[in-house]
Amino acid sequence: MPRTVDLSHPLESGMPHARTIPAPKFTPTSTWEEHRMRVMRLDIPTHIGTHVDAPSHFVEDGATLDQVSPSALVGRAYCLEVPREGAEPITAADLKAAVDLEPGDALLIRTGWDDRYSEPAYVDRHPYLTVDAAEWAVAKSLRLIGMDTMSPEIPMSMRQPDFPYDVHRTLLGAGTLLVENLVLREISDHWCTLFVGVLNVHGGDGAPARALAVLD
Repeated sequence: MPRTVDLSHPLESGMPHARTIPAPKFTPTSTWEEHRMRVMRLDIPTHIGTHVDAPSHFVEDGATLDQVSPSALVGRAYCLEVPREGAEPITAADLKAAVDLEPGDALLIRTGWDDRYSEPAYVDRHPYLTVDAAEWAVAKSLRLIGMDTMSPEIPMSMRQPDFPYDVHRTLLGAGTLLVENLVLREISDHWCTLFVGVLNVHGGDGAPARALAVLD
């Protein structure tokens, strides 16, 4: 019988986020005690927690979330285990070790940093993709790349002021979606059917998502 696995971190106070974006706020506007119902106001950046990057995030005329085809968010995916202890690269050679991927597949990359989500190092010392890895994914016509890290780029602590975001630009420029901050420990080295329930934000450059994997 198929098993469904949640690949998402919950949105909550104190969650890790890049220093370039504000912390989320969760404000009750109706409470059970006063109104006999519960309503909460969410004030969250588009790129926090488990979220999708739309092409428009780094491409001037790139597709926004509401323009992304639903077929890009659902389909076959493979989760490749590529363990890394710190700010170490993941290259095209590392990704070629994956099982034979077909055009339109999604590749999820587990480095083990989903287990370090609550650590300070999660923001500043995570593994990252090299540009040749991004180019390999584009050449394979993959529809989506997902990682268990805050970003596929080198950590913020290692970036120069004019950092070019070449990994984002390579993938998003080709229409390959990015999903960041995934929880992949339960599906490592497995095929699955991936569902990415991203918020359908008009004009959105990205948005939080609940990602689910169905394992046969």
